[in-house]
Amino acid sequence: MSRHWDYRILDAIKGDATHTSTVFKAEVVPHENVSNPPKWALIKTASPEDADATENLGCECTSYRLPGVSSAAWFREMYDVIDDMTIAVEWLDTTLAEVKYQPDMRTYALIKTFLKAALTSCVVLDGPRYHPLMNPDYKPANILLSGVKTSSITAKVGDLGLVFPASDRINVQPLAMRAPEVFLGQVCTEPSQVWAIAAMVLSWIKTGVLGKSDSPHPLVNAAWCMAKIKRLFPDWEIPTPEEVERPTLQATVKAARRMSREEEPILAILQKVEMPQQLRDLLRLMLVTNPDKRPSASTVLASAEFRAFEKLVGM
Repeated sequence: MSRHWDYRILDAIKGDATHTSTVFKAEVVPHENVSNPPKWALIKTASPEDADATENLGCECTSYRLPGVSSAAWFREMYDVIDDMTIAVEWLDTTLAEVKYQPDMRTYALIKTFLKAALTSCVVLDGPRYHPLMNPDYKPANILLSGVKTSSITAKVGDLGLVFPASDRINVQPLAMRAPEVFLGQVCTEPSQVWAIAAMVLSWIKTGVLGKSDSPHPLVNAAWCMAKIKRLFPDWEIPTPEEVERPTLQATVKAARRMSREEEPILAILQKVEMPQQLRDLLRLMLVTNPDKRPSASTVLASAEFRAFEKLVGM
């Protein structure tokens, strides 16, 4: 129970059907002498029978105990650990997944706000004290928003249940946002998440340009996504099966090479989408297939391209 308030469960939240926890909107019931309590909260609970949900909720609690996370304005705030299977976190009105892209200044201001939140979260988690932790699960459903139709937009990164030692798992990052090197079995690092953030923006603006949505069969989803990257970025070299070690990855790269075909490069794709040149330049800066040449999150935030985009929409 909270030291400051209680919760009245109101509605179950469906989300995008990818989360392992069950979530509810709750009304905050403050105790006496509590000033400025929030009005709403999100309650997340995991079933004891669901090992993945339990593990993810535990990871989320661990993540929120990191000093840089608990004090940063870029992450959804955690209010309470109610019990081993239940937490209460900050409520925001909507997610990026629920907002439709419109080529107007209000939307560009929204993009600037959530890009800054996502990139800054990368910087926070890239510090040496968190190594080898990796960043959250960047996708439109995990970019939390309030005040979308106002001049005071709030954007935060949510769902920190996938912040774990990068060496523990291999299939990290959603397929549409997965960096080229992660498809090839490399560790997900901060440059990998810079790719994920830019890919998230591009996928939100132009649905289906990346990811598995039009894959011919679930068994080739990863290969299909790799083939899409190759079509958009012809300079990216998919290795031959002989150049990788794991048998499953050998089959994936073989299928990806077969399904790859010449198509318009990313510059041509971006030119067909209605967006300001400043945003095109910023996405091109971030979407570099070679992770050694891809800028870090802090470099992107300090770049001329990001400053130009900020100037366009107003600081």
